[in-house]
Amino acid sequence: MQPADAAEDQLLGDLAAETEQPQRIAILHRLPMNFDPVARFKNADPLDYGAEQSAPGSTHFARPEGSFEARVFGNAVHAFMELLSKRLADGLSHDELRNEVMRWQPRIIALLRAGGIPHGSAEKLSIRVQSALNNTLQDAEGLWILAPHKDASSECALTAWQERRSSVRLDRIFRAGEQPLASGEGCLWIVDYKTTMHGSTGLEEFMTNERLKYAPQMQAYARILQSRFTTAKLRVGLYYPMLRKFSWWIPEIG
Repeated sequence: MQPADAAEDQLLGDLAAETEQPQRIAILHRLPMNFDPVARFKNADPLDYGAEQSAPGSTHFARPEGSFEARVFGNAVHAFMELLSKRLADGLSHDELRNEVMRWQPRIIALLRAGGIPHGSAEKLSIRVQSALNNTLQDAEGLWILAPHKDASSECALTAWQERRSSVRLDRIFRAGEQPLASGEGCLWIVDYKTTMHGSTGLEEFMTNERLKYAPQMQAYARILQSRFTTAKLRVGLYYPMLRKFSWWIPEIG
């Protein structure tokens, strides 16, 4: 193994090890029953995603915002997708995990309520969150993304220094083959979860537009990883748990 390869493996191993640290107990505070998230966040500034917004052209991308409820829903799906990956790493079978997801509704509702969603809406949204999780567990590519891989890490925070500091959080990274479900560990995959639906547009048109919309974001992620792992073959992709669809490509880093 070349020294550069060894350094890359060590750094990725360190990133993966961070997800194995003992978790601190979360303390939840109940919102008042009359809390109105629409009124509370009506005039709120856009979410701050860190220094990546002010980074130079090589790492800058515009992130679509979406509604307040959509963002809280997306955050919940991301959190429980991470939990799915951990439970799979613990050795649970797919059937065992699907049964476990059925019992997660109180936890999902609590997380949605903590995000500012009223109780009635949280109950309805929790069903959608469970649907996203079950869809993933019934999809071959979804399971492949969440399955244990070499150097796998979920919700991985990285900071890169080029002309300016750029901080990002990667939903899922791991080493695997050159395409989904292929054997091998020669490629470093960067996967971002998207919880939107295709609405009035056809699915094929929707997926094409989504790739165009998020290509700058995924290119920025790829550049940051390439600056750290110079010899790695990179793959990027968008996974849609509500649709059971995975769109992936080889990034053009230049």
